[in-house]
Amino acid sequence: MSRFDLGIRCDWFLGMAGGDARVERNWFVGVKDGRIETVGPWKEPLRRSAKKFHHQPNHVVMPGLVNGHTHLPMTLFRGIEDDAPLRTWLFERIFPLEAKLVGRGFVRLGAELAALECIRFGVTTVNDMYFYVDEVARVIDRAGLRACLGQTFLDFPTPEDKDLGSDKTALFEGLVKKWGRHPRIRITLAPHAPYTVGDDRFREVVRLSEKYGAMIHLHLNETESEIAEHLRKFGLSPVERLGKLGVFCPRTVCAHGVHMTEEDHAALRAAGASVIYNPDSNMKLSSGVAPVPRYLRDGVAVAIGTDGSASKNDLSLFAAMNVGTKLQKVANHDNTAMTAVDALRLATWLGARAIGLGDVCGSLAPGKRADLIFVDMGYPHLQPVNSVVSHLVYAVQGLEVSTVICDGKVLMKDRKVLTLRAEKIFRGAAAMARRISRELAEMR
Repeated sequence: MSRFDLGIRCDWFLGMAGGDARVERNWFVGVKDGRIETVGPWKEPLRRSAKKFHHQPNHVVMPGLVNGHTHLPMTLFRGIEDDAPLRTWLFERIFPLEAKLVGRGFVRLGAELAALECIRFGVTTVNDMYFYVDEVARVIDRAGLRACLGQTFLDFPTPEDKDLGSDKTALFEGLVKKWGRHPRIRITLAPHAPYTVGDDRFREVVRLSEKYGAMIHLHLNETESEIAEHLRKFGLSPVERLGKLGVFCPRTVCAHGVHMTEEDHAALRAAGASVIYNPDSNMKLSSGVAPVPRYLRDGVAVAIGTDGSASKNDLSLFAAMNVGTKLQKVANHDNTAMTAVDALRLATWLGARAIGLGDVCGSLAPGKRADLIFVDMGYPHLQPVNSVVSHLVYAVQGLEVSTVICDGKVLMKDRKVLTLRAEKIFRGAAAMARRISRELAEMR
């Protein structure tokens, strides 16, 4: 009788257990029932210990990447409004387009395209917030990915109201009832931001979080202008106001956290909240540079994210790690401000902790679910392999990923995605692009 369902021989193994970025040579991973049973040195008899055996020479085996903040269906808005300030981009383009175009079909197609891209780039876990969450969950289930999916709360009408009604509490509770026992999906609460959500709605979110133990995922302190406007409107900073409302706790995940006072830092640290660093989006929207070194010194759990494809344009976490480290070095005038090891931690072990999945994924260790990827080192830009860690952060672009496994299931093998039909998705995206172009022409 076989001891493992799947045995994996690794030329290079980067497990990231406990955040340790040590690389092992000639290593073995044994998987049973979608769970990692053992890791350790390779020995030839291990080949016969598994029902299926997998070895890809010249590859690094590492944890599947964790995207800490994104909006999956917004892949369909990729490239529509570049080089615009956040407020113009959001209120004059994105929100009006969403009101006209977003429905079940739009969300399903956008989520399919995003899931395909995630798998291709080695992302196995996403923390998402958007509309029509049930449609996104269906796609995640079919694609084989792991996800935290947030029901969005806003103080104005949303695209899903016409089909699902405006009672977001009922929507959230319905999602929990339907998907709450799913092994790879967690339903979360997503109050959009302090500038789009009022006190009563935040109080309701806090009540639901306490009742269901659900994560609260929101945008926070992304730009200086939103903080100044918030101070004029409420007489309090966003962090002060949300603190008084009880929003911050160990289940709270704050996307961005770019502009923070000493009091803000102290409040998040004391509450045990986590932060998601979105370097590409923050740069492209000229939002600023998140104080990641400070968060790490304070012991705050930090993940790295792409944000939506409408602002970053792609969902590559390898690209985000590369840009994210260099941005911190420049902003802090310190080459050690954020290292390659820091970036890998944010994208794996620490990132999983930041979104409440630290006991599930983010590292390759016994007891964790088998979420892992194979990165091909057989490219000119990755030779010679003087440092696996350096190459993964500063040279790998994402498409070098050749095989992806999530929860013990192979989602991509030899660069062929097995759970989604790329050609059909591309045709749908092209048709949607024509609709978007017509709407943009009318808006301009």
